[in-house]
Amino acid sequence: MTDLIVTRDMARVLDCLRDGPSTCREIAGALRLTRTHTNALLVELARKQAVHSPRCAINAKGGNVNLWELKTRKEVAI
Repeated sequence: MTDLIVTRDMARVLDCLRDGPSTCREIAGALRLTRTHTNALLVELARKQAVHSPRCAINAKGGNVNLWELKTRKEVAI
């Protein structure tokens, strides 16, 4: 996968998260990406401190699922 595609997909993930917190599955579905690719993008964005997952939701099977959201400028500055 080229850097151009990854950069474009990261921007799409960030745009998706501007609407509020979402799970990896929700983001992948909205953007028509695989969950594996979406998860890799989220991990890279978290490494760059652009997103974080401060809380979880409960899935249908009772397991925890990360809710991803944008980091605010204040949080990044700390």
